[in-house]
Amino acid sequence: MKRYFLTLILSGIIFQFFGQAGKNIVYERVYLQTDKQLYLSGEQIQLKLFTVDAERIPVVFSKIAYAELVDDTIARIQIKVSLINGIGAGRMELPTDLPTGIYRLIAYTQYMRNESVEVFFEKNICVVNTFQSGYYPNEAYLGNDVQGAGNDVQGAGNDVQGTRNGMQGVVLRPDKTTYSTREHGELTVSGLPDNIHTLSVSISGNEQIIDNKTIQLFIPHKPTTFSGECLPEYEGHILTGKVIDNQTGKVIDNQTRITLFNNPSFTTGLAFPGNKIRFFTGQKTKTGDVRFFTSGIAGTKNVATVIYNADEKYRVEIISPYITHYAPTNRPILRIDSSFYKQILVRSVALQILHYFANDSENTHIIQASNFKTIPTNSYLLEEYTRFTTMEDVFSEFIINARFRRKNGKWELSVLVKKGTSANFSTNPLVLLDGVPISNHELIYNYDPLLVEQINIYNDIFHFGDQTFEGIIELKTYRGQVQDINFGKETQIIPYEGPQLYHQQFNPDYAIVKNRTNRMPDSRHTLLWNPYLQTERKSVVSIPFDTSDLLGDYQATIEGITKTGEIIYSTIFLKVEK
Repeated sequence: MKRYFLTLILSGIIFQFFGQAGKNIVYERVYLQTDKQLYLSGEQIQLKLFTVDAERIPVVFSKIAYAELVDDTIARIQIKVSLINGIGAGRMELPTDLPTGIYRLIAYTQYMRNESVEVFFEKNICVVNTFQSGYYPNEAYLGNDVQGAGNDVQGAGNDVQGTRNGMQGVVLRPDKTTYSTREHGELTVSGLPDNIHTLSVSISGNEQIIDNKTIQLFIPHKPTTFSGECLPEYEGHILTGKVIDNQTGKVIDNQTRITLFNNPSFTTGLAFPGNKIRFFTGQKTKTGDVRFFTSGIAGTKNVATVIYNADEKYRVEIISPYITHYAPTNRPILRIDSSFYKQILVRSVALQILHYFANDSENTHIIQASNFKTIPTNSYLLEEYTRFTTMEDVFSEFIINARFRRKNGKWELSVLVKKGTSANFSTNPLVLLDGVPISNHELIYNYDPLLVEQINIYNDIFHFGDQTFEGIIELKTYRGQVQDINFGKETQIIPYEGPQLYHQQFNPDYAIVKNRTNRMPDSRHTLLWNPYLQTERKSVVSIPFDTSDLLGDYQATIEGITKTGEIIYSTIFLKVEK
């Protein structure tokens, strides 16, 4: 647990170090790539993010990046993406009721909020809803082209060729220009430098309603006024909560906050329910918030917060880490010529086929790592013992190093803990039920032991952040879902979407005959999306891909950045025919 003391120390150092206006400040910027420019409602936006400094040199600082799809002023979709070595990839699920239009795709880190939204990355994304009126011929949004649909690279204008103004020239070639359906193909990239920081490649349907002829260089925004108020998420996601008065349902007033926060026994905890211990303590701030410095979490379903020693008077509510509301912009209108109706209709049918045959086995909600690696002192599988009908009997009959005791008219749990050469029963153990911290031990006393599968006892002293617990009692139920218990008002369990981790897109290998003859429809509009293309410092690499059943024109794009800040970009066009 020493690492969590280090977290708090480093947080203070970074706050002071980077809070000195104009001195020794690391300015962070985010760049976001997508697999294409135009999407249908119901599709996924595949995206990649990486961080650089204000000079466009890659930096490894924040561990979490944020992306929001904004209609004009309000975010419609919000995601967090885990960054590993400053690079991360995720996806946005576009709802089927998302209206046709041009949307703002905005990306940032919490550390960038020390400046302003002006330094955030932003690009335009086109969305067409084929389930609603508004894109059909002779109706709204008719026109000759798409106006203002942004490009993948932000900043000063330039063309694709050459190395001027920070552009690293590479050559992208296919093994042929025209392919049949379900054919195995190959791209070749040459002229690659040996100092690549990150590189991605995509092949997606080329929507002719978008002008893909030019590219703009990604030039990070210049540094602005730096507040130093927002800590960088250099170790993992930082969750922030507000202390709520349970009687009024409002955030506590300033006087109450001072009284509570100056009381050392008033402590908070946060945990991710499950079969592993993922417990974090809260750090009180001068602004009245409580911060939880987490690490190793992703795609979590629920989060539990608890307040200790407050007699159910207060609770912690997690607040959104997103911006959500933005200043309005001169957002262009999406205008689609009626000549492209058939093209979009074919793609819409393909999308519905893809949804119908989609494999729902991919679950991003179960990826979690434990921040607790200690092995239990004793572990009790209750099936191996006589089953009792009360938890008091369970603890008194065969759990030798933990017990219930009566104190001030309430039942409390304690653990036998070694302190120097002696051992004594503790006064403040950490008690967990399926990973949820329990502050009121009478809930365990009255709990049905027949629901409990295992009890683990830890007999040491543990430090979580600035909190110390004398021993741990961990109870695991058969279902692992904290069933049949009514928590007090000091405990909150809410759904929470943690940062995304990259899940590789499935691509069939049509070099294998049996795959080509498979009767399962292949309606992929994005034939290839690899945000982590590895070159092994080679100047020439080959990239295999496979066409789908969808006919038409496709655009292949390779994009990345070198360790010295040069943009790598090249794009070509392919065709798939019968």
